[in-house]
This record gives sequence, C-alpha cells and structure tokens, in this order.
Amino acid sequence: MTLQFSTDVAAPCGQCGFEAYHDLYASAADAVRLDETFAVAVTAERVGGMILFDRQLWGVAHVRPRRRVQRNGFDHFTAQIVLKGALAVDTPDGSRIVGPGECALIDMSQPMETRASQARVITLSTPRDVIEAAVPEPGRLHGAVLPQDRACLLTGFLRSALDEIPRHGAGDRQRLERVTAELLSLALAGHAPPAAEVVRTASEAVCRRRALRYIDAHLGTTPDDIARAIGVSRSVLYRAFEPRGGVASVIRSRRLARLRALLARPDEGGRISDLSRACGFSSVSDCSRAFKAAYGLSPSDYRHLRWAEGRPSAASPQGLAEWWDDLR
Repeated sequence: MTLQFSTDVAAPCGQCGFEAYHDLYASAADAVRLDETFAVAVTAERVGGMILFDRQLWGVAHVRPRRRVQRNGFDHFTAQIVLKGALAVDTPDGSRIVGPGECALIDMSQPMETRASQARVITLSTPRDVIEAAVPEPGRLHGAVLPQDRACLLTGFLRSALDEIPRHGAGDRQRLERVTAELLSLALAGHAPPAAEVVRTASEAVCRRRALRYIDAHLGTTPDDIARAIGVSRSVLYRAFEPRGGVASVIRSRRLARLRALLARPDEGGRISDLSRACGFSSVSDCSRAFKAAYGLSPSDYRHLRWAEGRPSAASPQGLAEWWDDLR
C-alpha cells in the first residue's frame, strides 16, 4: 500500500534518474526535465480507493496532451496542494500560479501541464464520483484554484495522514478515505453551477455511472447496446461521455484495463487471443496495438514481465499504473 521513488537512489537497468522517473509516470503524463536542477522524491499511499502522494519536485514538468488523454481514458481528479514553493498549472482555459496553502484541481480527462522549479506538493488522486457528489459539474473545476482559507482543513488533515498512515492497515485506510472525501467536499463548497445546469449535469453523471456499470459487465458492447440497455438516446449517451473523449474511447480503456488485470494474474494461463476476446476485442492485432499504445508493452511482453517480477516493486511503473487504473 506504499510506493516510493527518489532520483537519489540508483535507477534500475542502468537508467539515469530522469529516465526512471519518466518511465514511472509514463502511463499518466509525459515528464519533462526543465533544467539541470531536476530531482524528484515521491511517496505514494493507497487510501481506500484514493491515492495520496507527497512529492518534492525540482526542475520538472508533467504534461498531458490531448492525445494522451484520449489514449489512456483516465477520468479521475487530482487535488494538488502546494506546501512549499510554487506550481504553475496550464489548462485550455489559461495559466495559474499556485502558491503555498492553495489547491489546484485537475480533471484528468482534460489536457493540462504543471511545472515546478522547486516545490513540495501533496497530490490527492480521487475517483470522479467523489467530486460529482460535491459538485454536479466537476469538469468546470479543471484548473480551478482553491484559496488557502478553503483548503486549510483538507491540507492539515492530509499532512497529518502522510505521517501516520504507514502504521495503518486497509480497514483504517478506508475510514481515512471517508474523512478525506468529506473534507474535500467541504473545500469544494460554493463551486456548484447554476440550478439549471445542476439538473443537466447531474443527469449526465447518472447516465455515465449506469453506462460504466453496463460496460464493465459487457465488455463486448457497442454504444447502441449501451443506450438501449440503460434507456437513453444515443445523443444523450454521447453527450454524457464527450468530456471523457467519447464513449468508444471509454469502452476501449475499460477493455484494456480488464485485460491488463488478467495478464498480471499468475494463476491466469489462458492464451492471449482468448483473453483478448473475453475482454471484448474482436481482433487480436487491434488489441495488441491498443495495449502497446496505452501501456508501452505488448500483451505478451507485459505478461512475461509481470510473471518474472511477481508483485511489482515499490518503484515499479507497472505498480503505479495499476493504482491509477483502479481510479477509472
């Protein structure tokens, strides 16, 4: 339940610190070295269904261009709280400088870039439904910055949690997840859209949740199948998933996540062609291309790597990528 990485520690396979960090974050963002001061130290903790990061950053940027957003299908949010230094945040709506005590909100289904010359940042990665429970239209929060007085309770709690959580097991971490969700909701109070927009966006959120449950139970489905099954028109379904790159992109990402989970299981010895069909792919070649584009390895190479490693090490890109997959 804990992952650690530091560029001060020798990287595996002869990689330099930047190469190792770039690979670690490759499934989420492109790491960019800004200057010769580059250095990173990261500790990550699982908090129930959330991920809590304590990151110390020097001379580094993290970039999610539109092509990456569409490719990996992430739809969770991050709350990035600056403890020291400053974090520059760029979104399609503009640029902001986030200072100590402030919290930037990032919608991972939209393009973004963050840059740090020298900063310590707490990052909370949380499923979208946690945000939707507090703000019916969470997409409009992308790039928003909560001032220090709105974020102070959440900041204080997460700073304490990072010190204490290594001593707590899974059951306690689920309790901490519930407290974190409540404090995040409190920090977001006042960001609700106008009443008419609330009705529309809340309806779209319900449509997405019902569609995602259907997709996970029927990975070979099509958009037409989904619309019929949940009782909405195709236009309503497409509109609900437009902020996430479209319903077809979401179906593909759910198929890939399921296949990845199967390939990681040491007790799953089925042929990759059979597993790909079970995960909804009609063509093994299309499956292999999509898998490599999303995860950087072919399905067979990924299976061999995971079976050779057993469980991923603390600094494993596969381990962190699977944590992010759980947030979908």
